[in-house]
Amino acid sequence: MYKKVVSGIMLTILFICLLSVALNIQPVKSEPRTIIVPDDYPTIQEAINHANPGDIIYVKAGTYHENILVHKAVSLIGEDNNNTIIDGRNLGKTVHITANNVTLMNFKIINSKKEYTCAGIVLDGVSFCNISLNILTNNFDGLYAEHSTCNVIENNVFLANDWNGIHLKYCSNSNIINSNIILNCKNGINIEVDSNNNSLLYNHIANSEWDGIDLIGSIKNVIYGNTIKHCFTGIYIGLETDNMNIIYHNNFICNTYQVTCYSAPNFWDDGYPSGGNYWSDYTGVDLFSGPYQNETGSDGIGDTPYVIDECNVDHYPLMNPYTVTPPAPLIINATVDVNPKALNLRSRGKWITAYIELLEGYNIQDINASTVMLNDTVSAEPKPIAVGDHDGDGILDLMVKFDRASVISYILANINKTKLFDERFMAVTLTITGYLNDGILFQGTTTIRVLMPISFFVLRHWRYWRTLQIFPI
Repeated sequence: MYKKVVSGIMLTILFICLLSVALNIQPVKSEPRTIIVPDDYPTIQEAINHANPGDIIYVKAGTYHENILVHKAVSLIGEDNNNTIIDGRNLGKTVHITANNVTLMNFKIINSKKEYTCAGIVLDGVSFCNISLNILTNNFDGLYAEHSTCNVIENNVFLANDWNGIHLKYCSNSNIINSNIILNCKNGINIEVDSNNNSLLYNHIANSEWDGIDLIGSIKNVIYGNTIKHCFTGIYIGLETDNMNIIYHNNFICNTYQVTCYSAPNFWDDGYPSGGNYWSDYTGVDLFSGPYQNETGSDGIGDTPYVIDECNVDHYPLMNPYTVTPPAPLIINATVDVNPKALNLRSRGKWITAYIELLEGYNIQDINASTVMLNDTVSAEPKPIAVGDHDGDGILDLMVKFDRASVISYILANINKTKLFDERFMAVTLTITGYLNDGILFQGTTTIRVLMPISFFVLRHWRYWRTLQIFPI
């Protein structure tokens, strides 16, 4: 009896263990791949539906009459933002993003439905998305976001959208709106309804029918380095509670009203000697300097404050427009390896393969593969692309391929061919560059040995050909 009980217990334990193992089986995670539209799928939506998170969807130039739902963390990259067009046909949201970690770049996005919450791009409760290098025109809003945080909206053009160029609403916090051009919209940028701690940097806003920037029910936003010109109102601050916004080093040029605010106290300068904003209607002079503007000599800052109202004063107005100089881009070093390591100029291979590793703390899957270039001249092929560990060092690398003939053409155009024929080989430095999805530039270098096999016939006549600079390649 005892043995039967023990046997029963052991079988039960074994069954539980097997069940636990079965329940913990994880599917093999597929490596990111590149899907090409229309080569692989005829529409962008079909490509999204068949993609896995992390995949790159590269869209060739053309007009795509679609209303797109981006419900996966993919990178959508157009070939050319003038000629890769997503046309919403006035039917709704042209591009509706509901997933985190989406990249959308290099498209022209047009014709959303002319209705509230419809826009060229809608960010719907998402975070860590990158919207860059797009042209948005003839939409209701160019971009509309609600309940969306920590997204980057940069280097886009918003042109002649019916309402707002960019519209953040309903607790859309901590977003970066950087280096966009916003022209001929009713409002340039509208930040409202508890959307706080956003950064508006280096944007150019002009010809807004109403306001360059609206702040309505929003606090603690940073507005820095923007040019706002020829709008009805430069900045409109709509509520008495819209306070603690930091606004300096902006250019307010020829707006009918530079600022309209309702006594909400905000900060309009960065102290001395950094200064405040440039106001085209400022009538003060610059004869003195110092924190109290009572020291001899001018300093580029007006001697008297620019008074908006009793609660809002630029104590150090700039005498000349602020020269917008965005900070130098961060460049991270990458480790690069190439195959083959020796390039025979007479061989018939198809590819030069490069393996890219990033520094610790950076994710190799964040590389925007469409931006990878060799010596700023030869672009990486759209595919094949793969993430792996080709050298077995425990660090993931991105594999990209370059067209071998293009690389050889570049090398021959930039080396001393006489030396190559004399010595039969030489080392050439290759530099691989590209961008992460957040705009950070990476760069890595390696060397490749270039070999020039010479036949007996060429060798016999080389001395004569050398004087004529004839290279029988």
